Amino acid sequence: MRRLGWIAGLTLLATGQVMAVSVWELSRVCGDDAKAYCDGVGYGDAMQACLDQNYRSLSDGCQAIMDRIRAGEGVSLF
Repeated sequence: MRRLGWIAGLTLLATGQVMAVSVWELSRVCGDDAKAYCDGVGYGDAMQACLDQNYRSLSDGCQAIMDRIRAGEGVSLF
């Protein structure tokens, strides 16, 4: 079982899928900013666009998350 975990991890690394912001991380770090600037916008792409539009007003932590997304990291459920 441990070997299977390593194989899965290496496969994800090789395909570039490891670099992703999890929804949990995004909501934990950017939750207050989302509520302050994007309340009622919705989720997914709409929320990401709203946070991006309000980038200069976001907390440092949320700006760091948005920088990662801007650099090409996807947003993952896990």
